[in-house]
Amino acid sequence: MGPSKKPSFSGYSSVSNYDTFYIIKCVSDTNDNFSNVPPFLVEETITGNVPSTKLLRSGDLLVEVASRKQAQQILNVNFLSTISITVKPHDTLNTSKSVITYDMLLNLFNEE
Repeated sequence: MGPSKKPSFSGYSSVSNYDTFYIIKCVSDTNDNFSNVPPFLVEETITGNVPSTKLLRSGDLLVEVASRKQAQQILNVNFLSTISITVKPHDTLNTSKSVITYDMLLNLFNEE
């Protein structure tokens, strides 16, 4: 999996400017799916090791990329082995939600 990343001391984290999680869907009319496709085939299709490739219950592949170059390459892939595919960024894994709190605002009213 590679070395683990430690958070910076400043409390700020760097944010990648590219999507890291992608969904690969089978678009052929036949009943082709990814159950017979080895995960290393994705690595051969794009350059280098990918951190994670998982087969989802829906039959789609969830792929995590490690670099901007891999993100650009995976979007241009149309075939995986003999299976016609579409690739799109994952809807929720590429976003983050957070709540920002500030203690001095705790006792203020909403109107202020």
